[in-house]
Amino acid sequence: LCRHCPIPPVYDGRFFVVAADVVLADVRQQVEAGAEHITFGVPDFLNGPGHAIEVARRLHREFPSLTWDFTAKVEHLLKRRELLREMAGLGCLFVVSAVESLSDTVLSHLDKGHTRADIDAALAALRAAGLDMRPTWVAFTPWTMLAHYLPLLDWVGANALVDHVHPVQYSLRLLVPPGSLLAAHPGMRPYLGRLVETDFSYQWTHPDPRMDALQAP
Repeated sequence: LCRHCPIPPVYDGRFFVVAADVVLADVRQQVEAGAEHITFGVPDFLNGPGHAIEVARRLHREFPSLTWDFTAKVEHLLKRRELLREMAGLGCLFVVSAVESLSDTVLSHLDKGHTRADIDAALAALRAAGLDMRPTWVAFTPWTMLAHYLPLLDWVGANALVDHVHPVQYSLRLLVPPGSLLAAHPGMRPYLGRLVETDFSYQWTHPDPRMDALQAP
């Protein structure tokens, strides 16, 4: 139910399981086409931990040399941390996680369900299990100040994650599509502009013009 995500307005917090046989059949086709690594891009991977570990075990039994990665929320990585080491042993190499920001103020507005302290704890849990973290960011929001942006870069460097973050992540601007939970959020209203239909997103302006200038291409 992250407030900024386009998924909650569609699914309203509901969770759907794709049968393991269906997932494995899809993987089988990709392996036959030459795939050596599989990505589970769905952010709900650890919403159903029993199902996820069943898929991982079956995947490894059938394709023991196949590597894979998955996407999971920070809060799920902490809640399901007991599964991480086994997943590493089943061929998982890294985990993509929508960290989004190191500012508790920004995280609260986005309703991410985690804090700055949780981010550090999740990174430590992954590394203890032998897994790498690939954090993703929403680097520019109306609540992200210059005082937040530079420490983000420092944190990535201090944690040896420079090669784990795609450079475009440092320029990503918050999107507010029609139907977004953010569009009606009181914290967003002061900055929200018109709907640009061709972009399927509302414009917004940062209270500090320097931030808009920094983000501009």
